[in-house]
Amino acid sequence: MSRRRLGGAALAAVLLAFFLFVLFPADAVVRAVLARATPPGWPAVVFRRAALRPTGLVLEDVSLRGRDGAGLARAERVHLRPSLVGLWRNGIGLPWHVEAVACGGDGVATVTGERAPSAVTLTWDGIDLAACPPLALAAGALAGRATMTARIQFAPPVGEGTVEVRAGEWRSAAGPLLAVGTLHAERASLGWRLVGDRVAVTSLELHGPEVSAEGEGVVQLAAPLEASGLDLRLAVAAAANAPDHVRALLGLLPAPAGDAASPRRLLVAGTVASPRVFAR
Repeated sequence: MSRRRLGGAALAAVLLAFFLFVLFPADAVVRAVLARATPPGWPAVVFRRAALRPTGLVLEDVSLRGRDGAGLARAERVHLRPSLVGLWRNGIGLPWHVEAVACGGDGVATVTGERAPSAVTLTWDGIDLAACPPLALAAGALAGRATMTARIQFAPPVGEGTVEVRAGEWRSAAGPLLAVGTLHAERASLGWRLVGDRVAVTSLELHGPEVSAEGEGVVQLAAPLEASGLDLRLAVAAAANAPDHVRALLGLLPAPAGDAASPRRLLVAGTVASPRVFAR
């Protein structure tokens, strides 16, 4: 074959690839694949635009919506790399390798399964809590940076993970905890285990300039998430340089064996949005 023919074949291949990427109906194909792959009753993935790239699919302005249409999570951009073997085998492309930019942080996940997604492994680093969709947490606002890891099986829902927070802040805005004011966490960590609609808090630690705390318990998941029930048992102590109003509030609680310096043991009940605190 002459050089001219080889050059013509190369040019034709380049033009074919160009028109494939320009004219390929990525939006329609991705919506169809997601509709097919999403288990019945699970939140829907909604996006503004999809684009085919040599390294996979890029989705922009992506949100996860519940059955009532309420937004559960949002990502500025999601880069999805399906398995070519999976696409050939069943048209779904599992396993998926997913990279996302959300809440100012970078997330990396692997979604596995046979004919539908059945499990996900996730690492999400650099989360800006103040930039995330607001969660009504004890009638307050969250700020700080967080890292999250998770391993979840979808059917039945089972999983475990961790959350690490640095330079955290919780600012009370209303309700019975308004007098607490603003609490800071130089570092905080949470270990959890999911079984069905119950999340067991296997470990909780917080260290800050106002208080330190540790504990465990259970969160009974509900929709919306703010309505989830709480059953947490905490041991809370004032830090060495705690403000007077924090010391005064803790001083209202009974001290174990009359030792004023001992941590106060609390039961946190109610819901995520409206917790109720009891001495125990």
